[in-house]
Amino acid sequence: MQEKDSLNWAMASVIYEARKAAGLTQVELADFSGLSKPYVSGLERGNINASVFALVRVAEVLKVSPAELMARVEREIAKGPAKPQKETGRPKG
Repeated sequence: MQEKDSLNWAMASVIYEARKAAGLTQVELADFSGLSKPYVSGLERGNINASVFALVRVAEVLKVSPAELMARVEREIAKGPAKPQKETGRPKG
């Protein structure tokens, strides 16, 4: 289970960073890739086991080869990705 969680969190981080670098919103990534908005959101939250089809579509939209996308995931796993920390309580402001 821990390996699956590490993979999902690494994939989430890589897709999020690549999407931001491409200047796209989650909605745009979903629309351009033909994936649903909830699916893309789930990918970026690490809640979904991505299919090969989805990864290829995401890579195409982000103008990254699927091999490069997976290489980034491998590097992220090697860094020891952790679940993002949520701050609790009311927003400060």
